[in-house]
Amino acid sequence: MRIIIAGHLKFAGGDICGEIVRGGAAHIAASRAEAGCLAYDWSVDPLEPGTLHVFEEWESEAALGSHFRDRSYHAMRAHLESHELIGFDVKLYSVAGVEPVYAEDGRPRDTIFGVRIA
Repeated sequence: MRIIIAGHLKFAGGDICGEIVRGGAAHIAASRAEAGCLAYDWSVDPLEPGTLHVFEEWESEAALGSHFRDRSYHAMRAHLESHELIGFDVKLYSVAGVEPVYAEDGRPRDTIFGVRIA
């Protein structure tokens, strides 16, 4: 089953997140290279200074477990912890199904997993 990790971290120091992302580029690249990683990204919130969004997608629970044991994960944690973290809300989601957002004509789908939404 696919696993999604998504949320945000808040750091003291105002507009520090660009520096955090640039300093973490090697950690991001290392995580992306791990077996089972489908997506791994940090992004700076353009409206909330000090807010860094995280998004990860893993092929399986086993792939995520391997990531948590990888040295790149521990190096990434050390990098983030070198800055003053003042809050976070990061959650883990299991994915039961995957469908495209848009229909073949490029419009948003009117059904999601067989349920009509439009």
